[in-house]
Amino acid sequence: VGHVHIFTPTDQAWGEKAVYDMDNAVLVMTGGNLRLATPQDVLTARDSMEYYTKKHMSIGRGNATVTTNDHRQIRADVLVGYSGPAGDSAAKKQKDAGGNPLGAASGKLEKVNAFGHVWVRTQTEIVTGDRGVYVPDSGIARIVGNVHITRGPNQIQGAAAVINLKTGIATMTEHPGGRVSGVVLPSNNDTSDRN
Repeated sequence: VGHVHIFTPTDQAWGEKAVYDMDNAVLVMTGGNLRLATPQDVLTARDSMEYYTKKHMSIGRGNATVTTNDHRQIRADVLVGYSGPAGDSAAKKQKDAGGNPLGAASGKLEKVNAFGHVWVRTQTEIVTGDRGVYVPDSGIARIVGNVHITRGPNQIQGAAAVINLKTGIATMTEHPGGRVSGVVLPSNNDTSDRN
């Protein structure tokens, strides 16, 4: 309790309170300034952060944000991140012993599921929706449900969007028979969308 800092040679977690269930290998942190940092990315959250060592799964609740080293970012009410197992045999031994709450956290982030008020930023656009999934290796995020893509004063709405965070291109997709709608202001001085 109070200024909790848990760390391994590669990963660090901070919070105000932490509980670690050794039998189930589950770490739950609460309080202000919740943060889990790995060599590849940083997960922050307002309400709680959970890490399930055996499942290689971390959950951020309350304005949760994942920021990668190359500044890609996805935010939602709840983010669930899935990591591959750590490649280092020493980290594997620590995990198998059950004594390290972050034993497998240094595995590479493979997928992030986002739920509620999803927000994704590219170099030129903001994409929002109800839920989504992000795959860091490909840089592709798919957002569904009440999706809005905003670039300056221009905005389009639809049911789903695919965002390539490496190229910064967001594409609105729609269910068969559905429509995409929006407002595009041709007199705007931003010519970046006219290339």
